[in-house]
Amino acid sequence: MIEYNLITTKNSVKPNYDISNKDFYFEIYVSPGEEVCLLGKIDNNYICWCSITKVTQLNTNEEIINYLLSQSTERLYSSHYQVLGSRYEEIRKWHSFIVTKHWHKGQYWYRSPVSNCFFGTPPYNNGSFLATEIQKFFLMELSKCQYRLIDNVYVKVLSRYKDILMKENSPEYYLEMLPIKEIINSESYLKLCSNDEIRILYLECFDQCTNLYNLYMTASR
Repeated sequence: MIEYNLITTKNSVKPNYDISNKDFYFEIYVSPGEEVCLLGKIDNNYICWCSITKVTQLNTNEEIINYLLSQSTERLYSSHYQVLGSRYEEIRKWHSFIVTKHWHKGQYWYRSPVSNCFFGTPPYNNGSFLATEIQKFFLMELSKCQYRLIDNVYVKVLSRYKDILMKENSPEYYLEMLPIKEIINSESYLKLCSNDEIRILYLECFDQCTNLYNLYMTASR
C-alpha cells in the first residue's frame, strides 16, 4: 500500500518538535468527481499519510486504511500543502469530515461522524467499515445537495448572501455577518454540487466568510 502514499523522501520534512508518539487521525475530503483525498493527520502542522483514490474503490480504500491503522514502521512526515502541491487549493475546497479518537468502554476508539459508530485498530477489519463510511458520506451529502437545489429558489438566496457578504470588508462587519456564516457552514454539502456555477457561488460565499473572519481575528490580536 505504500505506493499510494504521496509523501515521499523528496517532499517529507523533519518536524521541528517531537511528534513520534502522537496518534494520527483521519481527515477525509471528497470531490464532486468522486475523488477521495485521505489524510493521516498528526496535528495542524504535520501529516503522515496522503492518498488520492475514488469513492468507488472500496477494496483499495479498505486496504489503505487497514495499512495505515496497522503501520508500525517509522513514518515519513510532511504537510498537506507541500504534498498536494498545485492541487492543494482545489482539494481544500472539497467536502470533508474528520475521524478522531475517543475514550469508549475503557479504551481509545476511532469514531466516524457519518454513522456515529466506533471502530478500533487491528485485529479488527475496520478498513472495510471506514471505506463504506466514505461512500455513505458522499452519497448522503450529495443527496442533501440535490434536494436543496430542487428548484432555482436557493440559487437566488445564495446570490443575495454573496451580495450582502461582499458589501463591506471590516472586522465589525464579521460580527454582523455571523448568522449568514453559520448558514453557509451548515450547508457545506454544496461543495459537492455537480453544477459548476452553483458550486462556485457557494464557495465564493464561503471564502468571503473566511476573509471576514481573518479580518476580525487580525484586529483582535
